[in-house]
Amino acid sequence: MIKKIVCMAALVGLIITLSSFVSDITGHWTGKINDQFDVAYDFKQDGEALAGSTKGPDGNEIKISDGTIKGDDIAFSMPMMGDVMKVTGKVKDANTITLTFKGPQGDMSFDLTKAK
Repeated sequence: MIKKIVCMAALVGLIITLSSFVSDITGHWTGKINDQFDVAYDFKQDGEALAGSTKGPDGNEIKISDGTIKGDDIAFSMPMMGDVMKVTGKVKDANTITLTFKGPQGDMSFDLTKAK
């Protein structure tokens, strides 16, 4: 009985460790919106808190705020053209994130790939 409890505890610990490793998105990520516009994000994850930045069309740094990552769900806000844009997404794997935001013609999604 004790062997089963120890094995289960070890298995749960391994699963938690592996899920934490996969969902750490700290680093530089790049992608394209509508296969036209290059985007790049620098993320810094600290547990479930997410900070980071991107560059606007004018080249100025735009900081993200209210960033969270829970499991494979990611969410943050950022200022855009005098308003606050909310971005949500999913961490697909250690090298791919899909982000979604509301555009003028509805939801827009795009993939980011982690830079090596």
